[in-house]
Amino acid sequence: MDVLILCSQPLVPMTIVTCTPIGAVRMLDGGELDEKIIAIAANDPTYSSYASVDEIPQHVLQEIRHFFQVYKTLEGKETVVHHIQGRDKAIDIIEKSIVMYNEVFNIKQAEE
Repeated sequence: MDVLILCSQPLVPMTIVTCTPIGAVRMLDGGELDEKIIAIAANDPTYSSYASVDEIPQHVLQEIRHFFQVYKTLEGKETVVHHIQGRDKAIDIIEKSIVMYNEVFNIKQAEE
């Protein structure tokens, strides 16, 4: 699962960041469905007040869309961004990814 974290400060790759999902990008990557989570760094003074992609300035959403449309161009791969989805869809994607991860790595869930 890929997460794009909106944050006003630079983040080093592979850094663990407490964040809140606010949306998802639905796209085709190399002809296959791919979904990217859009999240907000929880303690970021610029972005932490946003709870939905609908609150993000339109130019920021256009930058996100453009990034995902061209980010694999140098690899000779095509990506097609379909649309940006809301917070509920992002949470659904995260929950399904956790289930899939647990199945792949044979992790048993604690019985309730």
